[in-house]
Amino acid sequence: MTRVGTAGIERAPENLFQDPVLRAEWDERAVAAPGGDMHQGSAFAADRMRRGIRVVPLYVDGAPLLVTVRRLPILGLGIASISRGPAVKADVAPEELVQIPELLRRVAHWLRREEGVVELRVDPWAQESASLRDAWSAAGFSPCEESFFSRHSMWIRASAVRGQSEEALFAQVNATKRNEVSAARRAGVSVRRLEAPDVVLLANVADIVNETAVRRGFATIDPARTLPTWSDLMRAGQMEVWLAELPDGTLAAVETALRHGERLTSHHAGSRDLGDRAPVGVVPLLRWTLINQARIEGRIADLGGADIAGHRQAPEPGDRMYGLYTFKRAFGASWVEMSGAHRIEVNPLGARLRGALRRVAGGAR
Repeated sequence: MTRVGTAGIERAPENLFQDPVLRAEWDERAVAAPGGDMHQGSAFAADRMRRGIRVVPLYVDGAPLLVTVRRLPILGLGIASISRGPAVKADVAPEELVQIPELLRRVAHWLRREEGVVELRVDPWAQESASLRDAWSAAGFSPCEESFFSRHSMWIRASAVRGQSEEALFAQVNATKRNEVSAARRAGVSVRRLEAPDVVLLANVADIVNETAVRRGFATIDPARTLPTWSDLMRAGQMEVWLAELPDGTLAAVETALRHGERLTSHHAGSRDLGDRAPVGVVPLLRWTLINQARIEGRIADLGGADIAGHRQAPEPGDRMYGLYTFKRAFGASWVEMSGAHRIEVNPLGARLRGALRRVAGGAR
């Protein structure tokens, strides 16, 4: 490892993701530990590398931090990104939270010296506050477009309460959803967990996710790129797949869940359009099963966001995402305001040149 001055920033060993012991140690600290996130782990790093993106794993003040860098051919002029890092505990103290922007500013300037980066974009999973906004500004960061579909999230913290019973948690679900879950059970719908990769089943899951995305007007996933990453995540114990099946074995709905930090996070979901064959409550039963699993593990049930580009506040009646928002609220989820994505230019001239070249080239990053 090479330490740069007294900045407390050093590169991880070059064989980090090839050595199973080093890889497991990294994932334990970057993904499984409190505040950890899948996007800081080895499976996500492998996904980026398959896409031709440079991966730069660092230790910053002794803690792991995964950085990716996209460079222009010949000229370089790289833009670095840090997804969901550094680790931010769900109940982090305010005085710790406001230190994050300065830490990332140090990383940005290190990346300029060592990697030729002109700009750093970050989106740590940090809850919004006035003091954090001030800290971003003081460190030289400004808000930028989100790299994820949603900026905010919806959490059920009650699932993480020690000793919480299934009955008590289920009582917090609204009456309509409780009735739908019960109806699906009476109809013989079963939910099972796929914990190890199964190529055929995962391909079916991706098909259902995409069918649903098309029906709802959302972006689809690319199975050729996504399935290897799902398999890596499952082998690392960071993802599982839940399958809802009808009594005749028909796969009716699916949901993938990420296990990281203090959370069990809903990731991808979808359902078949089965018409009259679909019993009432298939999707609610599937979602409740994930929430109850979070309770069993003592984790926050993170149901994901309900905001989209151009509309980052909580949806209101008539908004496109209002239905999804009310669906999640029906299970007891609360809106969690996040700080969102920020950027800092460490070489303003280089950043402007890169932007001009991107526009000429048609917007390639």
